[in-house]
Amino acid sequence: MTTQYAWGNDSSKILPHDLQFDTEEYEELITMVHEKIKKEYSDDETCRFYSKLLGKLLYQANNQ
Repeated sequence: MTTQYAWGNDSSKILPHDLQFDTEEYEELITMVHEKIKKEYSDDETCRFYSKLLGKLLYQANNQ
């Protein structure tokens, strides 16, 4: 049985430059995390985790 990946069957075809995000992809990820923070507040620890994740995305997006 072969593993099915979102980008196809063969993980050996993934090149390092394929793993880089462009501005549009960063914007989408940032929006998704921000919406999740606004929608799903459950407790302080979860909120801090999502906020830290959002901060990391913003940092990476601004330093690419």
